[in-house]
Amino acid sequence: MEDKGTLIILTPERFTAGNPEHVSLAERVRVLLGQAGLLEPLQAQP
Repeated sequence: MEDKGTLIILTPERFTAGNPEHVSLAERVRVLLGQAGLLEPLQAQP
């Protein structure tokens, strides 16, 4: 990803919002990343 950011793979199968397990996993990861200070608001590039 070089200077584009980081790609985190959460599940080996296709991730879908219709799968409750996927939604739960995404929420847990979001909370953990937020607690670690790794989620920052996007800023426009000049």
